[in-house]
Amino acid sequence: MNNILSLSYNDLSPNLKTCLLYLCIYPEDYVIERDILVRRWISEGFISEERGQSKQEVAENHFYELINRSMVQPVEVGYDGKARTCKVHDMMLELLISRSVEDNFISLAVHSQTDLAKCDGLIRRLSVQHIDQELASILANEELSHVRSLIMIASTCIRHLPRIVRFEALRVLDFQDCESLHEYDMNGIDKLFQLKYLSFRGTYMSKLPSGIVRLYGLETLDLRNTDIKELPAGIIKLVKLQHLLIVRYNRFVGPVGNTKIPDGIGNMRNLQAISGFNIIKSSLCAVEELGNLTGLKELHLQLDGGGSQEYKRHEDMLLSSLCKLGTCKLQSLHTYSCDSRPLQFLDSWSPLPGNLKIFQMTTSFSYLPKMPKWTVPALTSLAYLKINLIEATEEDLRILGEMPALLCLSITINTVQKERLTVQGVGFPCLKEFCLIRATCRASAVYLTFEEGAMPKVEKLELLLFVLVAEAYGFYLGLGHLPFLRDAEVTLYNDADTSSEIKSAAGAAIRKEANSHPNHPRYFSDAMDSISEESGQSKQ
Repeated sequence: MNNILSLSYNDLSPNLKTCLLYLCIYPEDYVIERDILVRRWISEGFISEERGQSKQEVAENHFYELINRSMVQPVEVGYDGKARTCKVHDMMLELLISRSVEDNFISLAVHSQTDLAKCDGLIRRLSVQHIDQELASILANEELSHVRSLIMIASTCIRHLPRIVRFEALRVLDFQDCESLHEYDMNGIDKLFQLKYLSFRGTYMSKLPSGIVRLYGLETLDLRNTDIKELPAGIIKLVKLQHLLIVRYNRFVGPVGNTKIPDGIGNMRNLQAISGFNIIKSSLCAVEELGNLTGLKELHLQLDGGGSQEYKRHEDMLLSSLCKLGTCKLQSLHTYSCDSRPLQFLDSWSPLPGNLKIFQMTTSFSYLPKMPKWTVPALTSLAYLKINLIEATEEDLRILGEMPALLCLSITINTVQKERLTVQGVGFPCLKEFCLIRATCRASAVYLTFEEGAMPKVEKLELLLFVLVAEAYGFYLGLGHLPFLRDAEVTLYNDADTSSEIKSAAGAAIRKEANSHPNHPRYFSDAMDSISEESGQSKQ
């Protein structure tokens, strides 16, 4: 097996070999995020533009090629069939570590176990997977001025790490999940003149080191899952910054953005992705300046404060900025909120963002009374749509079915719909995932059936079935009309009048329909009794 792996490795182009070798910087069984990896490759200087493709596109192509060659294993695969994360098989990792040691490419340090003795006094890249006093003593005597990447893998006792100024050649510095980072002296970080990638993700720090505003070459600043609510004013001097990521993820409410947009952000014209900013907490001037970021591809914002006059002014200003960005490169818009303010203001979004591929609405409280006007076939690039509606109609499904590039559609509804909905046998030419689900802690359900020819490519299905309505039609869904179905998850909604016999019959009928499908899709069924709107408790 090792000979086969070696032959496969030797068959790679020099660029792919370099990118693959870099993966041994991660420990065994570590799940590697694609976006983080490609940004590090770019920061290290491994990637060059090719044939009109950006560095980002070239790096992603390298990632997918390594997967296609089975050099790495995909873990999470998205709605578009592309891997979001990957792992390195333990045998491949052994080979990469061996080659890395031979080439002095990466040095690994775990407790006092280290291969630093084999690096001929020149450490190029350093992965610290745990640091203790003994390892700290070893590092204290090493020459660290040539280290290009320093990766701390959730290290504890980080206070033992040599002072940051000793790593003067760093291009990549990653402290992700180092919860004791507050114990480490960050003085001198502004001396890292070559730094392009800096991550404090998962460290829960509440304030940035002051020297960060002088890292003028920085391209990625990852502050996700930290407690930072306000960026220093000087952050706008980092005009080469491309990715400014601050969103915090809460397992109960999803993404949360608490950070003010810095005044002067309009000067940061190289920004491509920003997340975690709160519109209502920011100044009107800062919200207006979002419209100047003509290179922006990903915009993830918190929208709260519905109903207040102050919010209305911010809403109008945001719409103005979105209208400007609609003519530029915007590909992803993700809005999240913790209150009931709907996004009806987007009905006035014009011109429509022709490059938009992703629209995601994350909230448990806000529902649109009708399908937005901008959800039309003119959005020829839209591939992912997640939206909240008070109720879904066949007209909504007809309109959505005309969107030519739609791959994933998720609709959250807020009512119990007592009429059958039918997906007609036309439309949804590319759709692979379809979810029609309930609002959290609310009684909501629908009965949906599929005609022949409906959703011809759908592979994954998630439905909330209103049992009493479905009973009148023999609990028939039409799963047999979905020729590519692989996964089906059906939640049976029972109101107070549903007898145990009807519940059992519903489950048996849907299970039989799934089992008789030619593909024998994986099928999961669950039951949900009606929920009191006032108490949020199931009726027994």
